[in-house]
Amino acid sequence: MSDETWIPQPSEETQPFFDGAKEGKLRLQACGDCNAWFFPLVHICQNCGSTNLSWQDASGRGTVYSWAQLQRPYHPRHRDRLPLILAQIDIEEGARLNSNVVGVEPENLKVGDAVEVTFEQFDDGGVLPVFKPV
Repeated sequence: MSDETWIPQPSEETQPFFDGAKEGKLRLQACGDCNAWFFPLVHICQNCGSTNLSWQDASGRGTVYSWAQLQRPYHPRHRDRLPLILAQIDIEEGARLNSNVVGVEPENLKVGDAVEVTFEQFDDGGVLPVFKPV
């Protein structure tokens, strides 16, 4: 990954997440035995211990658990994107994701706000899920 690249190189294990993003889907791991959802990648269900895990399309709906505002360009990729809202999102299925919230001014965002997934395309060709207020 170069200094200008936004997207990490997918591994064989994480490729379904990145493929889902390119298809406009929030794809995460789910346990086939207890229906728990996970992100990032796990090899054993942290709820029941099963290894019956597969990649599934999540609803993309959630709420803001916590957020912070990035105001300084700590990395070249942050140029022209400030202020950037870094957030933890609790999705309906139960997983908590680190992401960005777009389409809202920081002073108008609060914990508990409903959000839904959208996808951001970057100059390097990568696509990542981000969230916007409902």
